[in-house]
Amino acid sequence: MGASCGCFSFLEEASKPVKSLGPDDKSSVPEAPAPAASSPAAGVPVPSDPDDVTRWEVGKGGVTDLSPNVPGRLLLRSPEVPKEATAPADGAEVTFNIEVFDLSARTRGPAALSCQSLRAQLGSGEVRLPEELEIIIPCLKPGGVFTAFCRSFGELGALPETGLWQSLSSCMGKEVLMKLELLEAQDLCLATLEGHERLEYAKGRKDAGGRYFKRGWFQAALERYSLTAEMLTHRDDIKDNSLWSQAQEVKSACELNAAACLLKLEKWRDVEAVCNAILRTNPANEKALFRRGKALLALGEADRAEKDLKKVLEVNAGNSEAKHLLQQARKESKGTKRERNVYAAMLQSE
Repeated sequence: MGASCGCFSFLEEASKPVKSLGPDDKSSVPEAPAPAASSPAAGVPVPSDPDDVTRWEVGKGGVTDLSPNVPGRLLLRSPEVPKEATAPADGAEVTFNIEVFDLSARTRGPAALSCQSLRAQLGSGEVRLPEELEIIIPCLKPGGVFTAFCRSFGELGALPETGLWQSLSSCMGKEVLMKLELLEAQDLCLATLEGHERLEYAKGRKDAGGRYFKRGWFQAALERYSLTAEMLTHRDDIKDNSLWSQAQEVKSACELNAAACLLKLEKWRDVEAVCNAILRTNPANEKALFRRGKALLALGEADRAEKDLKKVLEVNAGNSEAKHLLQQARKESKGTKRERNVYAAMLQSE
């Protein structure tokens, strides 16, 4: 049986009534929740529907592939929206409408979920939305209804524990069609933020990155860490020395965390590049030396890895993981040297 709601908030402070978004009076508060949009009649075959996902082609008709892993698992079809329409910034509070349909029977019956004026904060790193929506909503723009197709709903992670989303438990593992409309986004204009405001925003993105990292969303975490480090590179509007010192601490932590994300993503050369930048200003940074050494070892450059890991132990003799990797690096380095000698001897004998 489908679930419906008029207004729901994921934000702790959002217990206030949601303002009406009707065309006549945008400042009034509705006395009752707006009715959910009507759903197509039960039993209508999907192929005859204009949202027939079997005819979708990536790159055509506004269809893009948002699948984080295997292609074709999560598709989004965008409507024509005004050219000036923009997607909400990371961390923005958004209000949106949503309908969810179960397509597993190859028919589209009543909506499994139909809600209006839901509010959420983008990129918080907390599990307040189904994982698919965490990917989809940042791509929405105001001015039209977007349609998303999930090949297997819920395969990216468990549903949030709130009753609203638990009503979709029957859709888990099934093909699902979602219709979404972005109503409002309370965006921040980063270009106009004062220095202390930019620092606070950056701290929030760093914290979100940490929550994503703990959830195993390493790409999402990397994006937040990279954004934060970039934001705090310039001192133009951070004149206060104390604020600037805080900003540099946050920036340094995010750069190191970005290297940790890149290790998880097995982007070894990127790890090396990030750590190189850190070590240029702080040659004895233990974490940067360790992470670069680990990446170099994965790249088969045991000689260079050995040097980094030795330096790690000079800084912190109790780093047990560095000791273990150093033994591995020495073993691989010796093996590589023997192989080179054998190969050199073979060349000389020819």
